Amino acid sequence: MHRLGACFQYVFVLWICISGIGMAQEAPHLNVQPDKVRKAREVEQEARQKRDPRQLAEAWYLYGKAYVFAADYLTAQTYFLKAVRIHEPLGNSFELSRLYVRLCENEERLGHVEQALHYATLSLQVAQRIKLEKDQALIRSYGALAHIHETLWDGRVADKQSDYNKALSYYIKREFLCKKLNDTAGVAEVSLELGTLFTRVKDPRAIAYLEKALDLFTLKNKDGIRVNTMIHLASAYLTFGEPDRAIQSLENAKKLYVSKKMNEYDISLVMENNFVNYYETLGLWKQAFEHLRKFSELERIKLLADRDGAITRLSVEYETEKRDALLKAKNQEIALKNQTLLTQQRFTYAISALLIMALGMSIVFFRLYRKNQRISHRNEVLLKEQNHRVKNNLQIVSSLLNLQAKRLTDEVAKKAVEESRLRVQSMAIIHRRLYDGDKLAEVNLDEFIKELTAGVLKAFGYLFIKLEFAIDDINLSADKAISVGLILNELITNACKYAFPDNESPFLCITCYLKTNKIELKVEDNGPGIEGAMIAKTNSFGMTLIQAQVNQLYGTYRFSSGEKTVAKGTTFMMEFKR
Repeated sequence: MHRLGACFQYVFVLWICISGIGMAQEAPHLNVQPDKVRKAREVEQEARQKRDPRQLAEAWYLYGKAYVFAADYLTAQTYFLKAVRIHEPLGNSFELSRLYVRLCENEERLGHVEQALHYATLSLQVAQRIKLEKDQALIRSYGALAHIHETLWDGRVADKQSDYNKALSYYIKREFLCKKLNDTAGVAEVSLELGTLFTRVKDPRAIAYLEKALDLFTLKNKDGIRVNTMIHLASAYLTFGEPDRAIQSLENAKKLYVSKKMNEYDISLVMENNFVNYYETLGLWKQAFEHLRKFSELERIKLLADRDGAITRLSVEYETEKRDALLKAKNQEIALKNQTLLTQQRFTYAISALLIMALGMSIVFFRLYRKNQRISHRNEVLLKEQNHRVKNNLQIVSSLLNLQAKRLTDEVAKKAVEESRLRVQSMAIIHRRLYDGDKLAEVNLDEFIKELTAGVLKAFGYLFIKLEFAIDDINLSADKAISVGLILNELITNACKYAFPDNESPFLCITCYLKTNKIELKVEDNGPGIEGAMIAKTNSFGMTLIQAQVNQLYGTYRFSSGEKTVAKGTTFMMEFKR
């Protein structure tokens, strides 16, 4: 039955809207109550005389309320926003919170639920920050948020229970504060809201809340809200199967509405809708049709009022903004000229200061650059001079050792002095490379190893042995090159002493490769091997020197035999970080 009535209602509303387009000469308008407009105009005139912005905001608020009662929500919204523009720069206040509540209510009526929730949230934030009339502001904010969540509960498919719980929670908070302040009207309003909510979920508490609200509104002589409460009470009676009490409550509401000559759109609309629901429930279609026609006419008036209100609002905004624009344009022109002149002066000063700073910094940096060049050149000269002197001193020591060796008759002592001379000579070669090379404090291993090998072989008289080199292009620091040189000196000396004598075709191979930031050095000969060589004596000075230099390089080493096919031979392998 309800589905049939809903379809019937939809068709009739559509017919009314279509036929209303061709209706008569002048569309009906909702009446704005003259006394409300007159009161707002008086407050506005007084505010302009006193030049009191707060009082002017109050006038805009009263204008907005007047248009709300006439259901011209767009025009009402315009006035509320004008009041908000005055109050927001003045800081948080009860009036600002109240305005946000009004904006929220209007946005909800216009179907803008998300924007309404935004204004309700702002209202609560302001109410929580103020000190004066804080509880009164919170009561309004809780009511607005409860209404919005109730609307969201209507429209959402998912998470409905959450919105219902939030709406109920805000209503209960509002009821608590009203009782705390002994606010009878407030308790009556929240009782009406809770009764309406409980009616929708068919909670039996609905009738008790609504009857309580009606008693309190009657006590306070609130005729308009009494009518609204009677209508909601009729809906509750109908919901819980008491149609007789429902029609009685509706008739009482209508009688009071007519006797008090009320002209409030929302009440008329809700009343006609409840009459339609009542007659549909009883199956009295003729009476339902009659009230549905009145309901549809009110809906059509609302549509026309929204259109006319939008036109009026735009006209008011246009005229106001045009006057403000002219005044702002003149002020902006003067301000712009002054700002331009000030900006030009500041820009000139800034450019001048930057140029002076740039010039000063350029001079300072140029002097520092020249000074650093001189210091770098002097350090380079000093370093080369130091290497040159060390090289000369080493050569002198080498020469002295050579002279000393020639004067010795003991072969053992003579060999010991000669070996020392060769060690000094290896260090002298390094310092000659440092002095002659382009890179300071670095030695090229390829050139250094070949020169060192030739020097040792020459000292022992092996000028024509077979030599093989395979050395990567590696530059090594002086400290590490000295250690490598001393190790090579000992190895080549040992080869000359133990591998080459009694060897018809002496052979020496030196390889040096760079592998992943590690250097691998290998020295091979074709002598009798480790077992037959004196190098096997691990306590000899040569072996001690080799081990010390490998440790100096943080490397590893090993000796082995039999890696060459021509003879058993000795192989030395060492790895260290570059």
